Amino acid sequence: MAQSLYEVHTLKGGQWEIDSTYPDRESSIEVAKQLHGEKRFDAIKVIKDTFDPQSGKGKEIVVYDTSRTPRDKKAPQTAAAKAAEAAAAKAGSDTSRPSHDSRSKPANKDLSVALKAVLWLALILVGGLGLLFLVTKAGDMMGKGF
Repeated sequence: MAQSLYEVHTLKGGQWEIDSTYPDRESSIEVAKQLHGEKRFDAIKVIKDTFDPQSGKGKEIVVYDTSRTPRDKKAPQTAAAKAAEAAAAKAGSDTSRPSHDSRSKPANKDLSVALKAVLWLALILVGGLGLLFLVTKAGDMMGKGF
């Protein structure tokens, strides 16, 4: 006989975490709605996790999800949204299971931050040396004048 469990997942800072588990659907959705109302999390999901011990297989189904906004049939889909959807479909991402990989930062962003840091340090070094040069020249000029 298959066993079912309802997991309440919370999203905060791009990281999904299991908040709690319940044996029945109503309790889990009620808790999810309460958590969503508190506005502490970016999104809330309830996932029905069914495991069949005889076959050793499990199945997960999203039964409640606040991360997906209902689509308005009158509003046309933007080009950016279409491109993002196509990229997600091409990558074969599975939206029924939350992502637990927090290291998905693009390498470009890290490189950009490092480059900015190097440029700031060079600017500070050049500015400091320039200031020392000006102070030295001013001292030389003051010594010759008196």
